[in-house]
Amino acid sequence: MREIKHSTLTCAPTNLAVKQVASRFLRLIKEHSFDASCLGDVLLLGNKERMCVDGDLKEIYLHDRVRKLLGCFAPLTGWRHRLSSLSDLFENGYSQYLQYLQDQEEGDKPSFFSYTRKRFVIIYTDLRRCFKELLFHVPKSSILEVNYNNILSILEMLEDFNSMFQRKNIGDEVKEVFLYNTGESGSRNSSVVKHWKTIITLGKLRLKCLEQLNKLLSCLKLPTTSSKRIIRDFCIESASIIFCTISSSSKVTNKKLELLVVDEAAQLKECETLIPLRLPALKHGILIGDECQLPATVKSKVCTDALFGRSLFERLSALGHEKHLLNMQYRMHPSISIFPNISFYDGKISDAPCVMQKEHQKKYLPGSIFGPYSFINIEEGREDFDELGRSRKNLVEVVIIEEILRNLQRACSKPKKKVTVGVICPYTAQVLAIQERLGKMKFDPLQVKINSVDGFQGGEEDIIILSTVRSNSDGLVGFLSNRQRTNVSLTRARYCLWILGNAKTLSSSGSIWADLVRDAKDRRCFFNANRDKAISCVIAKQKSDLSKVEVKKNTPSTSSRNSAVWVEVRSQGSPSCVSPDAGTDKKEDVEDITTCLSNLKLN
Repeated sequence: MREIKHSTLTCAPTNLAVKQVASRFLRLIKEHSFDASCLGDVLLLGNKERMCVDGDLKEIYLHDRVRKLLGCFAPLTGWRHRLSSLSDLFENGYSQYLQYLQDQEEGDKPSFFSYTRKRFVIIYTDLRRCFKELLFHVPKSSILEVNYNNILSILEMLEDFNSMFQRKNIGDEVKEVFLYNTGESGSRNSSVVKHWKTIITLGKLRLKCLEQLNKLLSCLKLPTTSSKRIIRDFCIESASIIFCTISSSSKVTNKKLELLVVDEAAQLKECETLIPLRLPALKHGILIGDECQLPATVKSKVCTDALFGRSLFERLSALGHEKHLLNMQYRMHPSISIFPNISFYDGKISDAPCVMQKEHQKKYLPGSIFGPYSFINIEEGREDFDELGRSRKNLVEVVIIEEILRNLQRACSKPKKKVTVGVICPYTAQVLAIQERLGKMKFDPLQVKINSVDGFQGGEEDIIILSTVRSNSDGLVGFLSNRQRTNVSLTRARYCLWILGNAKTLSSSGSIWADLVRDAKDRRCFFNANRDKAISCVIAKQKSDLSKVEVKKNTPSTSSRNSAVWVEVRSQGSPSCVSPDAGTDKKEDVEDITTCLSNLKLN
């Protein structure tokens, strides 16, 4: 679309998903030798606080672009002021110098050469910086091809002029350069005669520069303003490829866009997709989504029953609208993609050539346990409720994750490899427990993100550590059995996916997780955590710490073995009172609470 000059808006439900799409597009431009010297036609919109833009994405992020163009468009410091100043210096340099001497009543008076060189260097440096920002952040269509070429030409000529102007063997005879072809002339002393060839060359170059500067002053039609709002509107209006979230698309209602591309369309409610579809000039719309991954979040049962959470993607599919399967995956190592492909896509997805290459095979830690795909069995794990009794955590898995991150940091620090690591947890309590354990610890050069499954949809990382949390003898996994949620968890990694879990619990769950454990064993990707010496040590220490905590809890004042469920029996025949809520994270099955109650011994 960029090559054929079609204005396109690309939207996604979350900031993370938008950043992923924009990053891939930017990488595609740079890797395939497309015109990356000018990115003014590509723009990323988003909330500054929530989007957290870094790296190459700053080159196309609206907030950063406005900040950089503010200096270039300002009336007193911008492109027009610099062009006028340099044009005036080239045309009236000698008279400016005489006026300067007249205004200087006291102090040392610089020579014409010293005065002129200093003025030229200051103006030229600012103009060069300003033009480089303009050529990068303003599209060629706004500058116009002829002006674009003239800017490149004047920058080249000014560089030549600067190089000759800085020669040590030239002094005040440079005055002849600024009097060349003006009808005036200085004294032809021996020094001037000696450097006459250089003076002639510089004089002709000055006239050429002056001609180009004046041409740009009359032909270049760019804003001269200090208003951030005007510059922001200019950036949006001049861009032809725009990336933003669905909600942010309301900010481009006045922009004439021909094509709309909605990524993660199956995760959006119909009403959300309507926001960009209302753009007046749209001619085509493309919805890209995956019904095998998470749908829109709707907490109200009434709204769910009324199909409020249904996506436009789902509605069109139900109406028999033609769908095209994108059957090539470009993210995951083939060892990672095998199970999701068979379990969720009936084996219809193929691995792209790029993920089959040797460069896509990474070995971050020694030992087969940390290969591209591993299930790490943790029999010693124990699931607990959080303080509110609504969400679950597994502290043994927490300390193992910390140990893995420390080992990764040590392994990547010597060659200083930039590696992104994602820690996915199905339960909010586990996310908070890991964040609390790690505190403000830094793992440079690793970039570590810890989030729920929902928070990772649309994202990808080099390494994913998946904490399944559940560890019980009844095979209860709650909403972990949700196939869409499982699919998202298993398909976020590029090079390595390490799954932490209790194999017995997951195998007896009767869910997709039983298939996963069986598959890992069949493929010899199944490992017991205590096989790794370092992990075995942290498990032993954590079990010891938990035992000490358990001893403190087992006091006469403790009314129940399970702190998350309490029962009060008032008198024979009176109703018993069970609390807290019968649910855990989001759609937790009530069977978990029922099982806890059945196992509870009342006094």
